[in-house]
Amino acid sequence: MRLNSFWLVKQMVDSGNALYVTGNHCRKLFRYLEGRNIKIANGLEKTVAEIKALKEDEREYFREEFMNLYRDAPPYLILDRGRLVAAHGGIKENMIGRLNERIRNFCFFGDATGELSDEGLPIRRDWAREYSGDALVVYGHTPVPEAAFVNNTIDIDQGCVMGGKLTALRYPELEIVQVPSFAAYYERAGFAGKAPTAAGEKNGLNQLPSELMI
Repeated sequence: MRLNSFWLVKQMVDSGNALYVTGNHCRKLFRYLEGRNIKIANGLEKTVAEIKALKEDEREYFREEFMNLYRDAPPYLILDRGRLVAAHGGIKENMIGRLNERIRNFCFFGDATGELSDEGLPIRRDWAREYSGDALVVYGHTPVPEAAFVNNTIDIDQGCVMGGKLTALRYPELEIVQVPSFAAYYERAGFAGKAPTAAGEKNGLNQLPSELMI
């Protein structure tokens, strides 16, 4: 994460022009700013270098502002009366409207098995192929070449940081909008994998009970 990206996001959230859900990279930066001993890799080293280059008062101000934004943000959002859910790594239908540590970790990392691939990447179950919820789940975390609707879910992570595309989903139009990345800022083995198969049509979006709203 570049620090100017953080300030843009914070300005949009503070002005009411954006909503923010936390992700695994935000979690890792938060833990670093807490003073925990973490592995600085996968792009975090660039963020840390920017932080260390700040003057001491600027560094402390960034730390306070980022940690406050992170603490205040939920791991997922229920929107449009339950018709839409946004989560960084995804969420299963039986998790929506609930929150515990297992659900929080799922939202951060997806359905990780705890195993690693030959390339050293976490192996994840394809939870979207089993999803049967009424709410449309928009998520990312696992980069795929193309955005496609799969069982009323859509992964809009097209690997922008790796030279792919930055993707947005217009809602309720369900229109995919993309812009190409300026450059590949980070290389990841296995990114050019098989795009997900669009299984079925966009499902009807039924309303969830009001007590599940956050």
